[in-house]
Amino acid sequence: MAPRPGVIPLRPLTLTDIIDGAVKTMRSYPAVMLGVAAAVMTITQLIAWPFQWAMSDDLNQIATGQAVDPQDVETMLGPMIGGLGITLLILLLARVFLTGFLTAVVGKAVIGRAAPFSGVWAEVKPQLPRLLGLTMVYPLAAAALIIPVVLVAVVSPELGVLLGVVVFFVAIWLFVSFSLATPALILERAGVFAALGRSRALVKGSWWRVFGILALTTIIVAVLGSVIQVPFELIGGGTSNLFSTEFAEITAGYLLLSSIGVIVASTITEPFAAGVTALLYTDQRMRREGLDIELARSAESQPPQP
Repeated sequence: MAPRPGVIPLRPLTLTDIIDGAVKTMRSYPAVMLGVAAAVMTITQLIAWPFQWAMSDDLNQIATGQAVDPQDVETMLGPMIGGLGITLLILLLARVFLTGFLTAVVGKAVIGRAAPFSGVWAEVKPQLPRLLGLTMVYPLAAAALIIPVVLVAVVSPELGVLLGVVVFFVAIWLFVSFSLATPALILERAGVFAALGRSRALVKGSWWRVFGILALTTIIVAVLGSVIQVPFELIGGGTSNLFSTEFAEITAGYLLLSSIGVIVASTITEPFAAGVTALLYTDQRMRREGLDIELARSAESQPPQP
């Protein structure tokens, strides 16, 4: 029997081990996993809510056809794009913090260490600039892939579609290849490009396995998030015309309940997704580098704290 000082057995993991370990981490460390995720998402929604409300009136007018004048629509688009950009920036910063923080907690959970907020924060805080830099690599890479497709599609739509299909598969390959960069950065304290290189090396030869686990995780997160959010939207009236072509007006009540649904869903899905990714990284290192032996020695030398 493999030693199990924490949430997983210290041996190469199965899919069940990884999912079970992510859930056990959430249950074993509820304050720093669920509590911190809930606090961060609540703050994020409180900051983003005014911008969403400011855009709702324009969205209602455009959707219901009240703003049929192209000049009126063009006038509305500027503030809407600005509000959307600010909202996405807020979500990006929240995701950067949450991903780093939750990954650090999982690293401690693997060997059964205590993970007080102050200790985890002290560990993650110096790495936030590099984590932000790593996070920015993905939208920049996406832009580098999408812009050529758009330019080609303007000249030749048929060629643009063909190139778009190729770029789509290239993007999936790149995403999976570099999917373990965040755990490498946080747990190994690596630089941005070193973390990307570590991820590529760990995934190499196991691409399809990593892809399958990440794809299943994405499906679980999407389904779970929808199951949680839809009731809030139904109560708010935002999806009251779900089976109708009639537009459901965006109201303050809908935005409020929708935000609550996002908070509740993210409180569960964000820790789960971060847990799976961190444990997948741990599994790949155990398979390739014998990390399980190192972790077992570490657990034996320092008994788990209460």
